[in-house]
Amino acid sequence: MGFRAAALVLFAVFCAAPAAADAGRFAAEPVVTVAPAAADDTVEIKASIDIAAPRAKVWAVMNDCARAMRFIPGLKRCRVLDRDPAGRWDIREHRISWMWFLPDVRSVFRSDYDPPKRLRFRRIGGTLKHSAGEWRLENIDGGSATHVTYDATVSADIPAPQFMVEAALKRDIAKVLRGLRRECTAAAQK
Repeated sequence: MGFRAAALVLFAVFCAAPAAADAGRFAAEPVVTVAPAAADDTVEIKASIDIAAPRAKVWAVMNDCARAMRFIPGLKRCRVLDRDPAGRWDIREHRISWMWFLPDVRSVFRSDYDPPKRLRFRRIGGTLKHSAGEWRLENIDGGSATHVTYDATVSADIPAPQFMVEAALKRDIAKVLRGLRRECTAAAQK
């Protein structure tokens, strides 16, 4: 949604969301918190952002592998391995270069879809020990904009201190959300 995979899987890389913005006003920056979870090396990620694009546009951008390469930092590959013919789920692989001194993170995850409102994901293979969470999309500003919320728990064997992993996750999730907003805003103007 992993660190960057958590973002989509994270999609490893796709929020304790603040209340939806007042009509016509959007937060300038994403809200992101990363904190240790109950398990030793697991972190909880909560993030949100408001996007000036309808929910259907945001949904389309979030689920497009080609576009993911443009808004997830370090994403080197996104591919769909299997999918439900009815479009209710798929299995994807992300390969992410997270830090220059570490090997690529490989994330294989299943996403279950409730379009265009919710995307739930969970790890089924790859480098990460654990990755699960969801993206939620809520209409705001009369449906002309979307409040995006991301909640996830992630755990990986990374040879780095936990505080560094948490700081990198916070930075990268914010980049993912800003990139998602940029892609969605461009798509909404077409």
